[in-house]
Order: sequence, then structure tokens, then C-alpha cells
Amino acid sequence: MPSSWPAYRRETSTSSLRPSARTTSPDGREWEIYAYALQLPRRQPASHAVVGEVPSWQGSIVEAVINVLASIPRLLVRVFYDLPVAAVRAARSDECLIEAVSWAPYPIRLRWAVSKERKGQALAQVEGQLARGERPMLRNAKQLLY
Repeated sequence: MPSSWPAYRRETSTSSLRPSARTTSPDGREWEIYAYALQLPRRQPASHAVVGEVPSWQGSIVEAVINVLASIPRLLVRVFYDLPVAAVRAARSDECLIEAVSWAPYPIRLRWAVSKERKGQALAQVEGQLARGERPMLRNAKQLLY
């Protein structure tokens, strides 16, 4: 491709790997705003095996090996069952998730469900309200709790 041609960037509709927008509120808090359609189901955390009552380095090694081996089936279920099921649901659903995250000085996560056709409008509302120092209140969106 000649260098005189304009560089075209592939548009991605949603990504959970990088923020769709970033902004800074007047108090200095940095916000990252994500938009994604894929939502994996929540699972209970794995229970860890405890070997013996007295902590020793041999018991710690055995416990670590048991916990790693016990987490392999959970990983396989997540990759080969939960991920494909979530991908099919996201493709058939009209719902998109908007999440605003700030990490310092303490973590804050705000989350909304919005239709895919209103995703751009919701992103602009969240970014603008956070930049003005307001608590985002989106119209035509349902706020989700963790």
C-alpha cells in the first residue's frame, strides 16, 4: 500500500480489553469507560484445599499443587462452555454494557445496561458527566449493581 493512501483503522464495535473512552474528573480522578456485549456468567469462587493443620513448607507445596489441579476443570468449563454460550447470547441480544471504572484513590465501578443502538449516546453521556464532576445518570439505561 503506498504511503500516500490514508491509513484506515478497523472499527471495533465493542472491546473489553481497552477502554472506549478515558476522562478525568475535576477532582483529578481518572476514569476509564468500557463498552462490551459479552458477559460471562458469574461462578462461585473455587474453594481451596487445606492440607493439615500445621503450616509447613511441604504442606504449602502440596496445597499449591492440589489447588492448581483443581482449577483446571473450572478453566476448561469457562473456556469451552461459558464463553461460547455467552458469545451466542451477546450476538442475539440487543443489550450492551457500559462500565465506568476508576482505580485511585479507591476503586469505583459504575455499570449500566443499554440497547446497542444507544451505546454511543450512553458513552458520550457518561464521559461528559464524569468530566464535569457529576455522578452519571443515564436516560434510557438501567443501572446495574454488583
